[in-house]
Amino acid sequence: MRTAFSLWNDRIAPVFDVARHLWIVDAAEGCIISQTGRRFSSDEPQERALRLTTLQVEQLVCGAISRSAHDALTERGIRVVSFIAGDLEHVIHACLSDQLSNGLLNMPGYHRGKRHRARHYPHKAAYTMTSEQTQES
Repeated sequence: MRTAFSLWNDRIAPVFDVARHLWIVDAAEGCIISQTGRRFSSDEPQERALRLTTLQVEQLVCGAISRSAHDALTERGIRVVSFIAGDLEHVIHACLSDQLSNGLLNMPGYHRGKRHRARHYPHKAAYTMTSEQTQES
């Protein structure tokens, strides 16, 4: 399988959409066959997806990713494993040993597979004192 890792300073890039570097690993049966670096020249989601398709990437491991970039990749048949953080070597090892889903390398605050309801607070205006209330205080 050919897997691309979005890269920034030898770590998984925090945001795929603006990452410039990729590390591509070809692996079979948990062993690395070859690996090489590549660059993106565009931030446009469709062009990035085309670049990965041209490189014959089957899977992308990345940090945060926009919906448009995610959709562009999945429409081309590329599996996206997102919200991963950590040192590139550790992430590659976890990927090869099928351990990316255990949560140890998730970005802080991200809980894969769990849906959290957003907290909805009353409108800010409800907490803003009017000038009359301020004078009474």
